[in-house]
Amino acid sequence: LSKDAMSTASPGATPPTGGGPATTSSAAASTAPGRSVAVGLHPLAIVGVSDHLTRVKVGGSKQGASSPILGLLFGKQDSAKGGPHVSIADAMEVTYTLGDDGAIVLDEAFLLKQKELYTAVYADRDLLGWYTVASAATPRHVAIHKEMLKFNEAPLFLMMDPPARAEATPSSHGGHHLPISIFEHELHVVDGAPTTLFVPVPYQLETLQAEQIAMEQVARATTAGAALESTIYDAADQSLQTLGHRVTRIVEYLRCVEKGTVPVDYALLRDVAAIADRVPSGVVDASGSSSRPPRGTAGVTRDYVDALAVSYLAGVTKNAQVVNQLTEKFNLIHGGPGGLGVGGKLA
Repeated sequence: LSKDAMSTASPGATPPTGGGPATTSSAAASTAPGRSVAVGLHPLAIVGVSDHLTRVKVGGSKQGASSPILGLLFGKQDSAKGGPHVSIADAMEVTYTLGDDGAIVLDEAFLLKQKELYTAVYADRDLLGWYTVASAATPRHVAIHKEMLKFNEAPLFLMMDPPARAEATPSSHGGHHLPISIFEHELHVVDGAPTTLFVPVPYQLETLQAEQIAMEQVARATTAGAALESTIYDAADQSLQTLGHRVTRIVEYLRCVEKGTVPVDYALLRDVAAIADRVPSGVVDASGSSSRPPRGTAGVTRDYVDALAVSYLAGVTKNAQVVNQLTEKFNLIHGGPGGLGVGGKLA
């Protein structure tokens, strides 16, 4: 990510006028984006911010319902794709305290610990910035952003505004725009003094196949999923076609080695043999004839039956637990064992 840009503030830019919490003037510049960085936002990051907001609003967090919502953004930075590319993959809550003047002070020890633990699991990711829930950027956000400069020289600032969802204008694909804005900071000259302002950065949604499947499963629980199922099937079909092409290339190479038209690569042959050893044994013989029964059918059938048995046992256990809970509630209502209720539990 590039460092701060020095420029003169446009007439529409609104500089911060103070650092107190009561100040509500905008700290975002109305200028166009100042750099050609490409930002990708993953669904899991959006879910993380939304979950944090929900927990605070419904009382599932240590914070009060009116407390500011702050968190960290993690992801990847890559400059090998024709320009700077930032991919925001995850969002995580961060703790803070309020000073005597109401200013927000981040818990740096907790922040560094979270960063260390996260990057230990995802070595290719780093701390990219922070997020909050607000309707507009304020000088308070500028102060927090300056604190984040200790951990990233050019952090991104993601702001979610849920009330804006109801007033969102329809997008070109028939849906609505997300109530999310992403900013970077620039150093503008206002009245002869350098002033930090937020400048909007355009972003696009990005998704991995695993994220796509997870999000479609969530959407399917609340909407009719004919189109979603078609999308899943198309993705699976594409994956199988790709696998088929690669297997075909391997078979062609083995045939060429057998004919002697290409040199033998024993390391590659060992890799192919290792892959073949992991394939289930329920395949036809080497001649390719399908007239004889496949070898290993009994083993595959046994594994299939075992898997079904485990699934059915899990279902029975879950249902027994539900019946036990119902029995306890019934006994509680009707006076317990010895009264009108039913004593005992299922084993």
